[in-house]
Amino acid sequence: EQYSCSVMYSSQWSQLERKKEAGYVKKSLKIVLTVLCIIFICVFAFSGYKLYSTIHEYKVAEKMYDGLSGQFVTAGNKDKPQNPEEEEVETSPISVDFETLLAQNEDVTGWIYSAETPINYPIAKAEDNFYYLHRFLDGSYNASGTLFMDCLCEKDFSNRNSLVYGHNMNDGSMFASLKQYNSQEYYDQHPVMYLNTPTQNYRIELFAGYVTDADSDTYTIGFTDDAAYQAFLEKMKSQSDFTSNVEVGTEDRIVTLSTCSYEYYDARYVVQGKLVPIN
Repeated sequence: EQYSCSVMYSSQWSQLERKKEAGYVKKSLKIVLTVLCIIFICVFAFSGYKLYSTIHEYKVAEKMYDGLSGQFVTAGNKDKPQNPEEEEVETSPISVDFETLLAQNEDVTGWIYSAETPINYPIAKAEDNFYYLHRFLDGSYNASGTLFMDCLCEKDFSNRNSLVYGHNMNDGSMFASLKQYNSQEYYDQHPVMYLNTPTQNYRIELFAGYVTDADSDTYTIGFTDDAAYQAFLEKMKSQSDFTSNVEVGTEDRIVTLSTCSYEYYDARYVVQGKLVPIN
């Protein structure tokens, strides 16, 4: 009987221990689930906030640039020849009030426009290549930033290779549409852009578009001689995703438009074009 009581007592104690252990596990599991729920809620809230902030910044940028375009840009008109036998003089499809624009910000170097695309923006140049990364012309912060020239380039686009940078925004704004030049069809639909500056307007005849490294020779500004420049131009055209009939030589100046790309770390997508003076 004594042995039987001991076994019964031991069994009851074991059951009590198991109940306590099960209760502890249940309580621990409840705590873990509560913590996980709090983490998920925080992550969801933060993600929602970031999404709202991103969308808000996109809308602010869109409003800002629509406002600038409406204030400083008007549709251009082709000059009609007085004599019917005279050829029409090509003019830019847009006209920019640089006098007023420069009075507000003297960093402005030009305005780039591509028909039926989002590209319709001012270009600025600062003392470094960071200031306009996330700033509007008025200096206020925005992730879209401003299209800007390389700080080593001349403001009047007189370099043989003028470099202009812009973000690849998820909403398709700024220079995001450059990536579409990896398609021959897209190039055929948009073979030219236009660049207006305070002193001269240009038709940009595009001749190359491709992925490259952020530190590749694509970003060369100065060249030792004509032979080096010609070799550079031939290399740029040879690696293009699209085929162009544009002929470019040592007497020409070009512009390189650059944006981030994501094929690999520090990849860039660039589109290059010859600057042809127009009115």
